[in-house]
Amino acid sequence: MKNFTYTILAMVLAFFLIQSCNKMNDPANNGKIVATKTLVKIYELDSLSLVGTTTQDSVQWSVSPSGFNGLSHQGGRARVLFTKAGSYTVTASKIGGIPASIVIKVSADSVSNPTHPIDTPVIPIDSVKITQLTGDQITLHPSIYQKTDSVGVQFNAITTNLYCSRGTLQYNATVSPSKSFVFDFLNVRGPIICTGTSDIPMVISPLPLWKIYMGNGTYPLKATLNGTTYTGSIIVSATTVTFDWNYTSGIVIAPKVFNR
Repeated sequence: MKNFTYTILAMVLAFFLIQSCNKMNDPANNGKIVATKTLVKIYELDSLSLVGTTTQDSVQWSVSPSGFNGLSHQGGRARVLFTKAGSYTVTASKIGGIPASIVIKVSADSVSNPTHPIDTPVIPIDSVKITQLTGDQITLHPSIYQKTDSVGVQFNAITTNLYCSRGTLQYNATVSPSKSFVFDFLNVRGPIICTGTSDIPMVISPLPLWKIYMGNGTYPLKATLNGTTYTGSIIVSATTVTFDWNYTSGIVIAPKVFNR
C-alpha cells in the first residue's frame, strides 16, 4: 500500500470575494443571500453568504429539494455542492429574522474526476505558520461515478473553522489494494502574516485519489482528526452506494446514500 501525502491549495475565492464586495456592503442587500455562482456543475463547490451576518451569528441553512446536495456552514457563510442536475432553492434564516432564498441551477456537466495527484505552490519555509485543527470539524461530501458493472467514489473535504485564504490543508490519503480508504487530516499550513482577503474554510475539491472502481461489496473507510479515529464503510449494491458512518461531529459525511 502506497502512502501519498498531498498538500493541496484550498479553493481561494479572493477574486470572487472582491467582485461581490460591493453587493455585500450595499445596505440594500442586507438579509439577502449572495452566491459566488448561481449556475454550477455537478460536484462543483459554491460559496454563499447571508448579507448582514457573520460567522458568529446563529443562522439556519437548508436546500430544497433535499437529498442531492452537501451543505457545510458556519454562521452566515456556507459551502454547497450538488450531486444531480436541476434547480435548487437555498434558504438561510438568522434566528429571529426573515428567511432569505436564492435559486442555484446545476447543469448536467460534472467536475472532472482526478486522474493524478495535484501539485501546488509551496510557501517558503521561513514564512510558514502551522495551525492545528483543534476544535474543528471536517465534512466529507462524497460523490460517485460509474462504469457498467462497478462504481467509483471521490470526496470533497471542507473544514468548519476558517483559516487564512492562502493556507493549505495538509493530510495523508491511502487506498489499499483491497480498496480500504484511509484519510488523516493533519493541520493547515499557511503564511505567518495573512493579508488581502477574509479567512475562509479550507477546501479540498476533490481529495486527489487515483480512480478506484468497486464492485458490489463492503469497503472499510477510516479517517483521523485531532488524534481521534473515525471508522465506517462504503456499501455498494446493485442499486445504491451507502456510506455507513455514524458520527455527527468530528468528521461527518453528507449525503450518505446515492442511487446508481
